[in-house]
Amino acid sequence: MIMETQSIIGHDVTATGTATGGEKMSFAGALLGHAAVLVWNDIANDGREQFYAWHDKEHMPERLSIPGFRRGRRFAKPWHSPEWLTMYEADDLSVATSPEYLARLNAPTPGTVNALRYFLNTSRAVCRVVHSIGSSTGGHVLAMRLGVPTAQSGAMCRFLCGEAFPRVIAVTGIVACHLFAADQSSFVNTTESSTRQFDVPSWVLLCEATNPGAAEQARAMLAGPDLQALGIVVRNDAAVYALEICRLSMPVNDL
Repeated sequence: MIMETQSIIGHDVTATGTATGGEKMSFAGALLGHAAVLVWNDIANDGREQFYAWHDKEHMPERLSIPGFRRGRRFAKPWHSPEWLTMYEADDLSVATSPEYLARLNAPTPGTVNALRYFLNTSRAVCRVVHSIGSSTGGHVLAMRLGVPTAQSGAMCRFLCGEAFPRVIAVTGIVACHLFAADQSSFVNTTESSTRQFDVPSWVLLCEATNPGAAEQARAMLAGPDLQALGIVVRNDAAVYALEICRLSMPVNDL
């Protein structure tokens, strides 16, 4: 695992709700929780069919049967690297270190072990939601991983949350904007994580849109001189992804 420089500030989410032991929660915003597991990856050509069969029918249902996980979404951008982005929304950060989740990570199924052999260029981050605006989800998402000097994290958050996000959300087709910070305390070495190398982006910006043109407009507005002036580096693999699958949590006996 390769860690990027990270800095985490307080949680400032517009969605409401309090995580309690397995109880239903209500959120006012586009996200179904105050934390997320974000995974980017490519897949070797000879493993694509197996990846889709495993991810659609086994992995997503399994993850969403774990208490605290609320929704899983996978996005794709063909011919881009990394080609896939998967987001699991969770009640809060404690879900990512819960006994139930760690038990799954330390006892991967044969299908998981086999599928992970094909993973390439993987990034994975367990994140807190620092700020989120908007109340709808989109079929397209702009995903930007950010390199942020520690001393500039506060200034970046003030700019994005107070200036940039309000401008972007006003664009027709943009329905939500989210800022995530990786949480170091949630990084746990497990049997599953030991099967592959991955980097951990310290900050992630997502903008959800109803069409790819709006998402590209958001990218032009966000990845400009204002962030550069703060010393923020936007990784050159930022991209607009299209939704492939969305699944909500459900009881295990309903899988």
